[in-house]
Amino acid sequence: MEISNIKSTMYGKTENGTPIVEAGKETDKDIFLKMLVGQMANQDPFNPQDPTQYITQLAQFSSLEQMMTLNDSMEYLIGVNNGVLVNSALQTASSLIGKNVEVSSLDEDGKYQDYSGKVQSVAVKDGTVVLELKLENGEVKEFEYSELVKVNESKNIEE
Repeated sequence: MEISNIKSTMYGKTENGTPIVEAGKETDKDIFLKMLVGQMANQDPFNPQDPTQYITQLAQFSSLEQMMTLNDSMEYLIGVNNGVLVNSALQTASSLIGKNVEVSSLDEDGKYQDYSGKVQSVAVKDGTVVLELKLENGEVKEFEYSELVKVNESKNIEE
């Protein structure tokens, strides 16, 4: 390899002078189309390729693009759905404020431990609804709404 070729590869070009595409700089669609156009422009005129291959590649590319669009739409719908579910859970959890509940939560050892307390507040943290309980021993602790086991009748737990 000549020194000029080494320099050109260091500066993002191949030995033939073609720019090297860095990952993430262009979409796969753009890269595919550039490769296809390059392949068509540089084919050997004495040994042409079957034109049906290009049509097949374009059809596959079109299908891939439609699947990517569908995937983006599904991700959007999932996001909207998750937002609706979190809002619904938050609304339901907020009706527990002031009520005595029981929760079952994993401790540091990976074992379930039951806690009882009065719901002080509810919030959304990292997309999860959490209950803030004032436990029977006076400690205030947060639990995920999904850890709720039971809503008790009013017991006098000291505030």
